[in-house]
Amino acid sequence: MTITTPTLYDVDYADWIAETVARLKAKDFTGLDLENLIEEMESLGRSERHALSSQWIRVVKHLFKLEAQPQTTDYHNSLVSSVVEGVRQIKRLLRDSPSLKGYIRANPADWYPDARSEASIETRLPQAQFPESCPYDVLDLIAGNYPESLRYVFVIE
Repeated sequence: MTITTPTLYDVDYADWIAETVARLKAKDFTGLDLENLIEEMESLGRSERHALSSQWIRVVKHLFKLEAQPQTTDYHNSLVSSVVEGVRQIKRLLRDSPSLKGYIRANPADWYPDARSEASIETRLPQAQFPESCPYDVLDLIAGNYPESLRYVFVIE
């Protein structure tokens, strides 16, 4: 039976971060917990990509809902607000991590089925009513170029 001694990472994550940062700043690479450091670095990239895809899905889904049911005013302003906030979050993520721009250009086809499915469920409209491929370009949305059918809604300064 092998008994493993818990590391600082296992015992106190905040202290582990502080110690790791201090060692890195001092260029003291001896004693670094490389296994957990590598795992945490990889996790950061994954969480940023996940945040980006989640915002993209939300924006597309809500644009679909606005286009599919423009007469539904109960939550119209909420949808508009959600799209605007989602675009702001995407801008922030891209500003903070410019390398994500390549990721967002390369992956919408992977995320689109989720946005389409969620829009179908939430509007109670058949998926076939929504386009097979995404009609929106995220970089156009970031630039404020909203779909022609919704430009009257997105008069944002």
